[in-house]
Amino acid sequence: MSSQASTKLLKSSDARHLPAGETFKGIYAVNSVVRKTDKNGKPYWEMTVSDEQGVLSAKVWSDAGWWDRSTPELENRPDALTEQQINGLRGCVVGITAKTADFRGQVQYNFNAISLLNQEKFPPSKFIAHSNIPLPVLGARFDALVGECRQEVRDFLTSVFEGPHGKAFREAPAAVTNHHAYAHGLLEHTVTVAEAARAIAETYKNAYPSIDVSIVIAGAILHDFGKIASYAMSPVPEMTLSGAVLDHIALGYAEFVRLAGEANFPSDLTLHIGHIILSHHGQKEFGSPVLPATAEALVVAAADELDFRLFCWNDATADLPAGHNISAFHNVTGRRFWRPGEKSDEAS
Repeated sequence: MSSQASTKLLKSSDARHLPAGETFKGIYAVNSVVRKTDKNGKPYWEMTVSDEQGVLSAKVWSDAGWWDRSTPELENRPDALTEQQINGLRGCVVGITAKTADFRGQVQYNFNAISLLNQEKFPPSKFIAHSNIPLPVLGARFDALVGECRQEVRDFLTSVFEGPHGKAFREAPAAVTNHHAYAHGLLEHTVTVAEAARAIAETYKNAYPSIDVSIVIAGAILHDFGKIASYAMSPVPEMTLSGAVLDHIALGYAEFVRLAGEANFPSDLTLHIGHIILSHHGQKEFGSPVLPATAEALVVAAADELDFRLFCWNDATADLPAGHNISAFHNVTGRRFWRPGEKSDEAS
C-alpha cells in the first residue's frame, strides 16, 4: 500500500496490516490513554483505540497535537485539548493521523495528531470492537453445551442464565486488555473453553472413567461468571470498582454460591463446581486462592490457560507484515510468538 493511498481513512483491521513507514488516518473510540514520562523527562502517552473491527495500540509522543473539534464552531478552528481533557478521552471518539515505524524489527504505531470529534455525529457505540463470531452462533453453541449436561445441572444453568445474568453475560468483555477485550468477549471465551474442556474430558474419560463431563462443562461455563460484575462496556471495556478490589474469582464464587442456595442445588455439586471456579487460574500466583484438586478442575484450568495463550498467539501474529513471522516480545506471556509460513524472520 502506498503512502498516498494510506492517508485515507482506515479501519483498524487495515491499519494493522501496514508496513513501517506508512501514514494513515482513522476514526476510533478511545479504550485507554495513559500519560508516561520518557528517559529525558518528556511526557508521552500510550493509547489504545478501537472500532468495530478491532483494537489498535499506539504511542503518542510529546510533539503530537491534541485538538478539540467537538462542536461545529471548533471543527475548522480547533482549540488545543487541555491535560484534563486528554485524561478524559476514554470512551470518546477521536480522529487520528498516524504513521507506522519500525521498532526493533516490529511495526509500531505513532499517533501524531488526535482530535476529539463531535460525539453526536460520531456516536461511540458505532466504534466498539466485538467478537468476530456472530452473537446468535455463540448463543447456539452455549445453549448446546448446557443441553449436554445431566438434568439437575442443566436445570440450574438454565435458571442462572435465563434472566439478567444471561443478558449481562452475553454482552460483557472477558477483560480490559490481553484477551477477548471486546463486546461478547466473555461469551466467546467461555464457549471456547467449555468446548475444549469437554473434548479433553471425553478423551481422558477412557483412562479415568470417573471424570464427570457434566461438571466439567458446568465448571467451564461458570469459571469466569464473576466477570459480569468485574467488567463493563461503557461504551469501551472497563473494570468496575468491585472487579478492581475483589476480582472476578471471588465475585463469581460468591454469586454462584448464592444462586445455588436459592435454587436448592445439591451441596456436593455446589462444592465441586465452586472448587473449579476458585481454582481455574491453576496457580496461586495467577490469582487462584486454591489449586485444582479434582480431575474436573484440572481439565477446566488447562482449557482456560490454553484459550488465553492461543488468543495471545493469534493476536500477536495475525497482522504481522509480509516477510515477518515472529512477533514482538509479548510481556504478558513472556515470549515471542511464531506463526510458521513460507518466510520467517531471522533469529535476533
